[in-house]
Amino acid sequence: MKLTSSQIQQLYKFTRQHYVEYYDVQTELIDHLANDIEQIWIEQPNFSFEQARDLSFKKFGVFGFMDVVEARQKALNKKYWKMVWEIFKQFFNIPQIVISATLFFTFYYSFHIFPTKELFVSIGIAGFLIIFTRLYSLSKMKKRRFKETNKKWLFEEYVFNLGGGVAFVNLFFQMINFSPEIVSNTFIIIASLILTSFSLLIYITTFLLPSQIEEILIKQYPEYKLV
Repeated sequence: MKLTSSQIQQLYKFTRQHYVEYYDVQTELIDHLANDIEQIWIEQPNFSFEQARDLSFKKFGVFGFMDVVEARQKALNKKYWKMVWEIFKQFFNIPQIVISATLFFTFYYSFHIFPTKELFVSIGIAGFLIIFTRLYSLSKMKKRRFKETNKKWLFEEYVFNLGGGVAFVNLFFQMINFSPEIVSNTFIIIASLILTSFSLLIYITTFLLPSQIEEILIKQYPEYKLV
C-alpha cells in the first residue's frame, strides 16, 4: 500500500513538530519514512498510518531526527566551502587575476603611504561595517523569501549566513587590536597577500554567492523548481 498525498503532508507536519525546519531535510527524511512505512505495512498490514509512522520514527533512536540533520549540515558545510574555494581559485587565473593584482598593489602601496596602525584600524572598521550591513540586508531578504514560499532550505541558510563566516567579524576586531606600529617590507608583502585573499573571500561569501541564490538552489535541489 502506498502513502496518499494527505499522509505525505502529515509527515511534513510531523518532521516540523520534531524540530526539522528545512524543507530539503524534511523531504529527505520523508522519503525515508515513506519507504519504511510501506515496508512496515507489508509486514504488519493491520497497522494504522500513525502506528507505522511512530514505529519508523523509533528507529532513529533517542535523538530522533537530530543526527540526520547534523549529518546533513556537515555535508552541506563542506560543499559550501568547496564552492567558495572553486570560485576563489578563479581569481588567480586570467583574466580575474587582474582584480587580485589590483587589490594586492592597493594594499601594498597603502602601507607605504599611511601609518600602519591607522590603516589596519581603518580596514578593520570598514570591513566590520560592510559585513554588518550586508548581514542585515541578507536577513531581510531571507525573511522575504520565506514569507513568499513558506519554506526554508538548509543550503540557502548557509549562503545567507556566509557559511558561518560571520567569524570574519572577529578577525576585523583582532586586526584593530593587534596591528603593529612599525613594520618591515616583508611584513607589508605578507599582509598585502593576506588582505587580498581575505577581501576576495569576503566578496565571494558576502556578495557573489547570495546574489546567485536562485541558480545555486536550482542546481542543489532538483525539486526546487517544483516548489
